Amino acid sequence: DDVWQGYGGIAIHPATGDAIATWHQDDAVLGYGTTICYDDFALLNVPGFWSAYLFIPPPLPDEYIWPYLYVGPSPLGEDYVRVYHISKNYTHNVFEHPCENPRIMYIDIENSLFTDMTVLLDLANWTEVIVMYEWREKDCRPLSQPFTIDPNTPGKVTIMGYVSWLSGDLGDMPVEPGIFVWESYDYGETWDTANLHSSGSENIYFVDNIPGFIDNQGNIIDIIEVGVYGWHNTAVYDNEGALHLTYMQQYGFTDATGSYYWPHFLPEAQATWDGTDFTFDEVPEMPGIDPLSGHSVPWEIVTDPFSGELDTLLYTTVGFSMYPGEANIFHENTQKNAINFENGWILQMWADGTYVQLAQDGIPEYLPYLEHPIIFISVSSDNGNTWSEPIELTDIFDEYGEPTEFYDKITVYPYVCDQITDLGDDWGMVYIYYLDDNSFGSSVQGQGQNLGGQITYCSIKIKFPTIAVEPDNPHISELTLINYPNPFTSYTHISFSAPKGLNNPSIKIYNIKGELVKHLSIFNNQSSIEWDGKDSNNNDVVSGIYLYKLETDKGSITKKMLLSR
Repeated sequence: DDVWQGYGGIAIHPATGDAIATWHQDDAVLGYGTTICYDDFALLNVPGFWSAYLFIPPPLPDEYIWPYLYVGPSPLGEDYVRVYHISKNYTHNVFEHPCENPRIMYIDIENSLFTDMTVLLDLANWTEVIVMYEWREKDCRPLSQPFTIDPNTPGKVTIMGYVSWLSGDLGDMPVEPGIFVWESYDYGETWDTANLHSSGSENIYFVDNIPGFIDNQGNIIDIIEVGVYGWHNTAVYDNEGALHLTYMQQYGFTDATGSYYWPHFLPEAQATWDGTDFTFDEVPEMPGIDPLSGHSVPWEIVTDPFSGELDTLLYTTVGFSMYPGEANIFHENTQKNAINFENGWILQMWADGTYVQLAQDGIPEYLPYLEHPIIFISVSSDNGNTWSEPIELTDIFDEYGEPTEFYDKITVYPYVCDQITDLGDDWGMVYIYYLDDNSFGSSVQGQGQNLGGQITYCSIKIKFPTIAVEPDNPHISELTLINYPNPFTSYTHISFSAPKGLNNPSIKIYNIKGELVKHLSIFNNQSSIEWDGKDSNNNDVVSGIYLYKLETDKGSITKKMLLSR
């Protein structure tokens, strides 16, 4: 059947310190469903006094699993908190695909030391809101969908994730494919489609095929599609009101037989929604810069020291833990983030399978890593604008090549508390836990031996200013130029800037032959302009790659964009 078990969530009642827990359970009498219970920590200020659990049955024929808990402000005022229980529907729709529409359950309880926590155990006290259910009729699958409470705006909660059209556009689709954000401004009670926003494309951008990758027929493709990969993500609001979603980027291509990606290139990234637009950034930036998109990429053009000619240098960049399975490869990706709201600190954590992939490729020096993904973090002290280099947490060798305490451990499924504690003097601390699997291949995923494992809990101290610094990136010039969306279907916004402002700027559009298509007139105080895909005679230009050039008193810079009507 399609029943998956496991996946739990936990939250803390602020006044009492009582932990509230949930998990998905196959009840021998009641059937499949989720649960909720609490630990009466306030009784003696000692943990371990767990209540009986409330079994929450799904509304048949649906099955709501993967439950999580959140605690935030309540519309009843400061003396109350609202507890949210979020689960997702894994029952297949009429198209035989899972449409993971969420079920939101919430309850308002007192926030005092003497709160009666037993109210959580009465199903009649909970209010249920089913979101996105009609999407199932259009074969539209939303993935990940972390639920987030916005500290900047009382009553505002959001669902952010990635959506794909599994059977193509069936007409009147509820949302465009790609990254989406759905905002509620009444504590999650109603969800207005006017507050549903989408990036509008399953491919978030395109890059030049500088490495010369080939498709299934052995042909070198023109451009590489960059999309979204990953299911176990989190999202946080920063103190400027922007929402940050963790995800992995995938590089691939689409032909008549389907869509494909290269498993060597799945770097960590973030999608940011500022209330108006989406932006996408690698975490941290990679060595190369793509001339088409302006994004960093896991390859770079370098000079061959022997021939003196330009060549492509590839960097293996894999952002997921790997398990043996079909074709001797299985991914179980987990990307989590945490924040200190007041300081603008953000942390991103993941299990990285780069060395595992290199070991599977047969490179001798990486063979000891064949069953040992490494947990990494990267941090930012400026609300996610710049990121530190990856920091290894669980490497099996130290800098001298000697085995570490992790040599015999298999560290996977990392989770992090979403709050970074400020210890003073720019030091922060986060709490994480991970699974130390007893055998490589997790039986909970139907892979490997059923030998169990140990959950390991620890804390990490980080001095943020010494780690998250402005990168010294030689690829970034004095002038900046970018267009969004790219590719585009009817219009695109071209943005440009320089550290000390621009004088006499102009934008010129050229076709791939170098012929001038249109000259866009702009003023000194402008920082962006729109191109509607028309030439100087106001005629629609054909689909294809176009060059756009910024000319100014400080010099010029040229980028590529793709028009796809």
